[in-house]
Amino acid sequence: MNAPNTDCPLCRRGPLRVLDAHAARCDACDLLVNLDTAPLDYAEGGGQAVPDAGKMRWRRENARGRFRLLEPWLAGVEVFVDIGCGSGEMLDVAAARFARVVGFDTNRPLIAHIRAAGRAVAIEGHFDAATLPPEATGKRTLFAASHVIEHLEQPLALVRQIAAAMKSGDLLYLEVPLFTGASFRKLGYRWSLWNREHLMLFSPQALAYVADHSGLATLAQGTRIFARGSHSTKTRLKLLARRPLDFVRTAFSKGRHSFADVMIADYGYLVLRKP
Repeated sequence: MNAPNTDCPLCRRGPLRVLDAHAARCDACDLLVNLDTAPLDYAEGGGQAVPDAGKMRWRRENARGRFRLLEPWLAGVEVFVDIGCGSGEMLDVAAARFARVVGFDTNRPLIAHIRAAGRAVAIEGHFDAATLPPEATGKRTLFAASHVIEHLEQPLALVRQIAAAMKSGDLLYLEVPLFTGASFRKLGYRWSLWNREHLMLFSPQALAYVADHSGLATLAQGTRIFARGSHSTKTRLKLLARRPLDFVRTAFSKGRHSFADVMIADYGYLVLRKP
């Protein structure tokens, strides 16, 4: 992306402030724009391949972590729609709970992988409410777009499209990578989530901007990390040794989160509801 004299892809204000050859920052909404990106065709896989069994096990555990955060609001939900469903781990976990489970993705190999598993309806293509199966309409629905909007040139456009398809009482879960988390602060541009697929990284402020301009009500905003390190004893001991005061404070406020979710905070999430 060419940043000089370019408006922010999220709040549309500008110009962006160029930090270096790799990134530019929006001083209005606090979005970090990736200047290292290049066009990528996701149809034949892009940077996403069908995971092996070991990776899939951890991805399913990560999906369970998301549903644990969502638990307070799931009563009465019958349908789950995952937009940018990837390898289908959210669909796998949701299939045991909801009456109808539907995923959208443009990645043909991953759609084939989900269809072969036979636990969800997998639709190849971008999200379009008109293509939802009839049996998945008219019921209370949880929509999700996890690690999706950072791939888009106009991230808020998809959020508003989903909001327009939602009924009163429907939920939307969004999750994005944060540049304010411990991994980016430590590794910078060497972090694995700073890559050519991700057009931007968010901050809690930028994520709040998404919520405020979505047309939906905010039920929760928070941080988390990938499941592999989230609840491990080794991770907890490291955090206690390195940041003892933060660890004690977190113990009294973390709720359903792990210590790592709050203290490492590589991902940000929103839980939104249609009024």
